[in-house]
Amino acid sequence: MPDTATVDIAPATPADVPAFSRTLAQAFYEDPVFEWIIPDPTPRSARLCEMFAAFAEAFLPHRETYVAAAGASAALWAPPGRDPIPADQLEAFGARLSAALQDDMERGLQVQELLDQHHPEQACFYLQFIGVAPDQQGRGLGSRLMATVLQRCDATGTPAYLEATSVGNRRLYQRHGFETTGEITLPQGPALWPMWRAPR
Repeated sequence: MPDTATVDIAPATPADVPAFSRTLAQAFYEDPVFEWIIPDPTPRSARLCEMFAAFAEAFLPHRETYVAAAGASAALWAPPGRDPIPADQLEAFGARLSAALQDDMERGLQVQELLDQHHPEQACFYLQFIGVAPDQQGRGLGSRLMATVLQRCDATGTPAYLEATSVGNRRLYQRHGFETTGEITLPQGPALWPMWRAPR
């Protein structure tokens, strides 16, 4: 495997969406929150892939989605002062998400409503998703992807925010300066942790 220091990180294009949607689906397949949203493992992979494609296409206009290693890792950010899903895309995004999640859509909406309730009012960079293909994990690709935006946060004095969906992810984010600000518990399900990072 090549040294991750030599792996190019680039803004995502529409042509990248299929590859990194599959990557995110693989990365989150056994994530506790996404297991709760899509409890049946049989359709989970396909539904996650379609769900991440819907998010990817909605986030591309922000120009803050980044990919590396031919789509083997990806991060979707929304910049400060911008709604994660632009208002003019909400209806189309909702329809696309419903088609992706099918009979799991209600649980997906429950998660989104809880996240909306805890989302900070202060302007910040918001990390919606970051993931690395399982066979590429442990090489530092995720850390390099995060640094792409976090270095700018530090240079401009801009905070960052995300929600950790697993204990392992929470530890990773803590290493990058994020601090847990609370806990969101899904109905009869796992917890998510809102995390805030002040600029360094």
